[in-house]
Amino acid sequence: MTSEQTRETDAIRYAVLYRLAPGIRHGLMGELQAIQFMAELAARQRDERGHNSRTMDGLQQMVAQTRGTVAHCRSLIEWLRPDAGSTTALGEGIAQCLKVVGDDWPLRGVEATTELGAPDTLVDKSALREILAASLMALIDMNPGTLDIDIQSDAHADEVELRLRARAVDRRATIRSGADEHKFTWADVQLLAKAHGVSCSCQASGATVRLRRIAPPETHM
Repeated sequence: MTSEQTRETDAIRYAVLYRLAPGIRHGLMGELQAIQFMAELAARQRDERGHNSRTMDGLQQMVAQTRGTVAHCRSLIEWLRPDAGSTTALGEGIAQCLKVVGDDWPLRGVEATTELGAPDTLVDKSALREILAASLMALIDMNPGTLDIDIQSDAHADEVELRLRARAVDRRATIRSGADEHKFTWADVQLLAKAHGVSCSCQASGATVRLRRIAPPETHM
């Protein structure tokens, strides 16, 4: 890539993160508020005489919730700077991406369905997240209004084919895209795909992305 393309790619990545910020914030606050609620409940139970067992139950639940929160928060923070070479199972990565990107979709009248072949196949986490997130944003920006988005995948010997299609539907929406938001296009998606060495073909209502299939790490007995 040329230096100009690199600068453009960095600008697109910033625009992706800017659009994702509300979803990341919502995810973090939801996890932290759950811990706060459990801590307050345990404190109340501690102050009640004769309820030591209930207090211990509350503390054990809080410990379990904390472990889950740490893992979830780390996953969200990785959107800012993913670990080099990190991988994700295709199905898990798509689900996480939809949760963050689609944080406000119920208000926008957008719904997504998935039909995934080989969801346990490993792919590059950063490539999947960036390209899928930008593709979803491009579909919404280039097809204003309420949408159904279909996501399908097939696994081949050396690659995973990921297909996205958008269809206009008659559905109620209470918010629209912000006027100050960057409007994503397929040119943005293709530039990100090029940065990751990924093949990407785009049409008006969808895109096909071919991600490199990564072999699982060897286990030594």
